[in-house]
Amino acid sequence: MRVVKIGGSTLFRLEELWRSDGLSEVLRKAVVVHGGSRHVDELSKRLGVRVERLTSPSGVTFRRTTREVLDVYVAAMMKANRDLVSFLQAQGIKAVGLSGLDNELIVGRRKRLVKALVGDRVIAIRDDYSGTIERVNVGALRSFMRLGIPVVASIAYDPMENVPLNVDGDKVALHMALSLNARELRFVSDSAFLANGEVVRRLPLEDFEEFLPHARGGMRKKLLMAKKAVESGIDKVVIQGLNGRTVIA
Repeated sequence: MRVVKIGGSTLFRLEELWRSDGLSEVLRKAVVVHGGSRHVDELSKRLGVRVERLTSPSGVTFRRTTREVLDVYVAAMMKANRDLVSFLQAQGIKAVGLSGLDNELIVGRRKRLVKALVGDRVIAIRDDYSGTIERVNVGALRSFMRLGIPVVASIAYDPMENVPLNVDGDKVALHMALSLNARELRFVSDSAFLANGEVVRRLPLEDFEEFLPHARGGMRKKLLMAKKAVESGIDKVVIQGLNGRTVIA
């Protein structure tokens, strides 16, 4: 069993990715999770919806998800889902388009309070509709797998508030991999992990702390999740880009 997360920016380069490094075979035998940040940005701009970018006290940049932005987020993510499913079907893959809202596939909890840095002050935001992932409905996911390759948009469902949630796609993929006892978790991104300008092809856990300072932003987050995945029993994590791939094991 393999879970593959396709990043939002790479959805615009599917033809190129399809030809890269055996990815076409990888996707034929996988559960697929995808992002859609670029789709969200483009739809927000087209609709004239202002999206505010904030920074957490730990230095992570995030999109403030008001209720208005949430509506755009869900619509854009499902557009990304349809595009990806259509592409896979054109390649002969029987793909099934889903989100975490289907059969409560991804259950989350809305963050009642989000902290952000504004200047030199930390402020509290209470109108955000981002969330944490509580669980994956494995029974529902396995039922969908009997219909074809699940392609899951990174939207969770909060049953307590009866609302969809903006959730991190990398974390969705990690939760799915752990819930399915997958042997491999693969992140498809613009680039593999680079250190001093060179692709790091293999990263054993014993060398992890030595290489981590070379990573920034989203790549650092992926590496930390990769470490958690391997320590939790997943055989290997692959970060695959157009420039090669990094295997963490």
